[in-house]
Amino acid sequence: MLDQFLMVVHFLGLAMGLSTGFANMVMAGLITNAPPNEQAVLSRFPPAMGRIGALGLTMLWGSGLAIVYTRYGTFSILPRPFVVKLAAVALLTLAVIYIHVLMPRAQRGDAAAQARIQTLGKLTGPLAIVAIIFAVITFG
Repeated sequence: MLDQFLMVVHFLGLAMGLSTGFANMVMAGLITNAPPNEQAVLSRFPPAMGRIGALGLTMLWGSGLAIVYTRYGTFSILPRPFVVKLAAVALLTLAVIYIHVLMPRAQRGDAAAQARIQTLGKLTGPLAIVAIIFAVITFG
């Protein structure tokens, strides 16, 4: 029963994290092509989605650690593909943290912070995909 609950939390976290990336990709295009008076209103959406994504990532970490310890008792018995998955998740987490650090500067109009966020945003999708691929390789 606990394992099933943890898996549900894990998949909900995954859905929240992935939806953030896709929603923000779409919104970036809309913001770019919107008239200037609409850009300010539309620009409030990505930070809100970012909070949902951060919550999803937190759920993934919490449930993932709990799954490993309740199923296996330790990380040491997990195969090498799991290490690759974990590395991708760690890099993804660092990118998300840095995006959240840059967000207030970007909201104040800092173009360099906005550019870094866009660059990091382009890395988060591939990192998430690598994590998913290696999770499937590891756990079937």
